Amino acid sequence: MAPAWWRRFAVRGVFWRQYLDFGVTNVPFYLMPITIFFWTIFFFFFAAPARRAVLSNLRVMRPGSFPLTNYLRTWLTLYNFAWTIADAADFKIAGTEFVYELEGEEFLARLAGARGAILLTAHMGSYDLGAAVFARRFQREIRMVRVPEEDKETAQHLDRSLARTGAGAVKVAYNVSSMTLPLELLNAIRSGEIVSIQGDRPVPHASQRSTRLFGEIVRLPDGPFVLGFVAQAPIFPVFIIRSFYHHYKIIAREPIHCRRDERGREVAVEEAMAKWTGTLEEVITAHWAQWFSFVPIFPAQ
Repeated sequence: MAPAWWRRFAVRGVFWRQYLDFGVTNVPFYLMPITIFFWTIFFFFFAAPARRAVLSNLRVMRPGSFPLTNYLRTWLTLYNFAWTIADAADFKIAGTEFVYELEGEEFLARLAGARGAILLTAHMGSYDLGAAVFARRFQREIRMVRVPEEDKETAQHLDRSLARTGAGAVKVAYNVSSMTLPLELLNAIRSGEIVSIQGDRPVPHASQRSTRLFGEIVRLPDGPFVLGFVAQAPIFPVFIIRSFYHHYKIIAREPIHCRRDERGREVAVEEAMAKWTGTLEEVITAHWAQWFSFVPIFPAQ
């Protein structure tokens, strides 16, 4: 096992988060594109597991592509990721205002006015920034479900960042091997809160089931849909996409319902998951370079 001081410099170590904060504060805005370009090249080679995961996912999403083309697409995905985490740091430290375009504004309004709902999203754009902006814009608190960071110092840094960015309106619930989280989320929804969950890749210690994505059998978390069924709460697919410098698009889709009927819970959950993967596939196809799934999703790859 690597010593504690060395883990700070691992890909997910706290050093890089602190360095990013320093860069946002001290690098002139006109040098940011050059800086981000350089560091994307560095991490393209240094973060080999993430690079291989993006490549494996692209082989399914873009079948028949030349290998070199998918390598370039992988680099572009990492480049977009670098911009989104830099923007999140900029928002946190400097309070920079961003321009947002809304797609599906009527669904966002319904989500904001719902008494108890699930916001289902993916690893696209800036998850933390999107939650903070939604909470601020609609004056609603969000309970965000996250997987704990492996590094303790990184986890503490992200917790402080999210508390500062969300101005107290974003609460974090960690997805760990515990039976208390589902009950906590159920009570939150029944008390009128919005619970935000990412549903585009399997999570350790979380319930999963098979479904189809891009024609392949994949394992995705079914917790959001079971929760929606038990609470009888609507599930709103929402995504945030980076358009260009300090410009984002928030995409909302028609809510998914897991209604009780004579067919039972299993059928309702499976149908809801199929609707979710259909929506997810549509959004990823249009914005493939902003799907930051740095783990292999398709087992055959």
